[in-house]
Amino acid sequence: MEHCDLKSLSNNKKLSEALHGEITDVTERYFQALIEFGAVYISDELEEDFQLEPNTVKHKMKRIRSDVILPAGSRHYVRAHVNPRRFLAAGETRWMDCILKETDDFVVVMKPSGLPVSPSVDNAKENVLRCVWSALRVGDENDDEATKLFPTHRLDVTTSGVVVVAKNSKAAGIFSKILRDGFVEKQYLALTENPAKIGLMTHEYEPSERTIGKGARTVKMKTLKLSEDDTASYLKNKTQIPSNVAILRVEKSEPVAVNGKTFYENTVKLITGRTHQIRAQFSKENLALINDCLYLNANDGETAPPRVPEPEEKIGLHALSLKINAETSLGPKGVEFRAENDIWWRSS
Repeated sequence: MEHCDLKSLSNNKKLSEALHGEITDVTERYFQALIEFGAVYISDELEEDFQLEPNTVKHKMKRIRSDVILPAGSRHYVRAHVNPRRFLAAGETRWMDCILKETDDFVVVMKPSGLPVSPSVDNAKENVLRCVWSALRVGDENDDEATKLFPTHRLDVTTSGVVVVAKNSKAAGIFSKILRDGFVEKQYLALTENPAKIGLMTHEYEPSERTIGKGARTVKMKTLKLSEDDTASYLKNKTQIPSNVAILRVEKSEPVAVNGKTFYENTVKLITGRTHQIRAQFSKENLALINDCLYLNANDGETAPPRVPEPEEKIGLHALSLKINAETSLGPKGVEFRAENDIWWRSS
C-alpha cells in the first residue's frame, strides 16, 4: 500500500498522472487500472497549511473509480493499494446461470467459490454484488451511482452456495430483520476426513480482535454444555440465544469419494449465525474442514500455522439451501432455494 500527499500542482492533471509523478516505480497506466478496480482512495481537498498526521484525514477518504482531473494548486491525500487481491472467479463465471430467482426486491444467487459477496478494501470490481449487477443491467459498470445491490448476509470467499442480495436498502433492511428474527433456515454441506456425530454442537463463541498486520482474524470456540431446559428454550425461540453461544445441528454424515479417497459429507443446519461458525465449531471438535488452512485440528497447529486460504483454494463448505419462513417478494412463507450443482468435491 502506498500513501501520497499530492499538492501544489502547477497544471491540471489526471489523478493517475499525478500519482505516477510521486511514485515513479508504478506506471501511470497501472494507476489507471488500480483506480478502475477501486484500489485508490482520495481525500477531500485539504487546506494548504494542513498538517498531515496519522489518521487525521482517514474520515475524509473515499474510494474513487474514475481517473479524475485534479485542479491546479489543489492538495489531496491519496492511498493506493498497489497489489490488490484478485478474485479471478469473477470473470470465469457465467453469471446468468448463477441466478436462481430475481424479483423487484431481491436476487437469489448461486455464489461460486473464490469470490467475496461485497467489495473488498482493495478491489471493488470482483465481487458478487458487482458481477450480478453487471449481468442484469446494461451500462457503465464503473458507475457507482447506478449500482444498487446490497448484501443481506455473507458467505466467506472460499465458500460457495446460496446467497440473497437486495436491490434496494429497504429490501436489505427487511431481509436482515427476517434473519435476526430467526425466520431463515440455512443448511450447509461440510466435508471432513472423519464423520461428525449426529446431533447438536454447542459452543461458546469468542471473536478475536481485528488487528491489522497481526495475522488472520479468527474466532474461538469453547466447549459449552447446555442444560436440557436451555436447549429446548433456545431451539423454540432462536432470538433468545445469547450472542456468545453458537449452535448447529449435524443432520447427516455420509461417506463420499473424492479423487479416490473417502471423506465425509456432513449436512449441517445452522441454529445461530456466528462468524465462521461451522469452520470454528468443527475445528474445535477435531473435524477441520477439508483444505481449511485457517481453522485446523488441535494436533495440526505446530506443523501447519493457520493462514487465510487463497481465493483459488476451495474448502469443504457449501451453502446448500436457504428457506425463508416469512412472506417476501421471493415467495410465500416456506419458500426454499437450493444450490445442488457445482459442488466441487462431487465433481472431483
